[in-house]
Amino acid sequence: MNEISQGSWVNFDPKLKELIDLKSKAECEDLALLYSSTYIRQLNDHINEISTLSKKEIETKIDYLAGCLTITLDMPMQDLELLRVRVCEDKKFTNVSDLSYIKRTTDTFPEVGRLNQTGHALFYASIAVKKDDTALRVVLSEANAKKLDHLNVLRSRQKSGKDLYLRIIGIWDYVKRDERPYYIAKEVFEYYKQVRAYMVKMFTPKLLSAYELTDRFFADILARKGSESLYQVTSALSPVFLDGKSDGVLYSSVQASREPVVALTSAAVDSKIEHQFACDVVVEECYGYEFFKYVTKDKSASIVSQTGEIDWAKV
Repeated sequence: MNEISQGSWVNFDPKLKELIDLKSKAECEDLALLYSSTYIRQLNDHINEISTLSKKEIETKIDYLAGCLTITLDMPMQDLELLRVRVCEDKKFTNVSDLSYIKRTTDTFPEVGRLNQTGHALFYASIAVKKDDTALRVVLSEANAKKLDHLNVLRSRQKSGKDLYLRIIGIWDYVKRDERPYYIAKEVFEYYKQVRAYMVKMFTPKLLSAYELTDRFFADILARKGSESLYQVTSALSPVFLDGKSDGVLYSSVQASREPVVALTSAAVDSKIEHQFACDVVVEECYGYEFFKYVTKDKSASIVSQTGEIDWAKV
């Protein structure tokens, strides 16, 4: 066990410390590691169509892994810039509602997705951190854009003074390797390092392995290429990770390794996000992963805040 000086925990959330203390005493290390490894293997077999689990079985296993063997922090983030795209065929979309999350849901629409369950809409987007076109290429890859696809791009930003509370999937693996993702602030990463150091101090090696195995599994499945059986598993994370004050989930892009993408709740978009402008692009070549050749037809079409109308005429 690592020795941590008391002075290292001056800014450590007391409730989080109490949670780790409780879990260190309540969890049986042997059972935790057994259940973690067994459930992950069974869920992987379902994803790979080796065997089949019922919806209830999937939910029960995910609920245990996410509820009992996960330490999730709702990290407040500011000043996020987001990009979202949608194929528009021949006509450009005329209202921001067409580019934002799906507002008219039914019991069967939208279909199950990476984190949304059937009939549940989320706002999927890439995070624009770098000054180049990385975020656009990432979101094109997330949308599975193909050669000659015509797409409208929506650029949005976080409202000033409105924190977005995101749960970062796979963060503990980054912390373990002491590799800070470029999009996470140093002070935020240092806080995660403090939390993990306390987990190392309080957890037995086997119990810690159960938590790390679970974290690795969640990060892995959210970054896999989509399929119906995969989405049956990943969408079961939504009720757990989007509860409480969580506004959404931050995870790694499927095609663009380690690039950040988010799934935000509709409530978070309505109250904490403002849409800036739209643009119009055509994919000329798709080389694989997030590598595209594209041309921008119309740039920076303004959005009328009162109506959501996209004013292409002023481009």
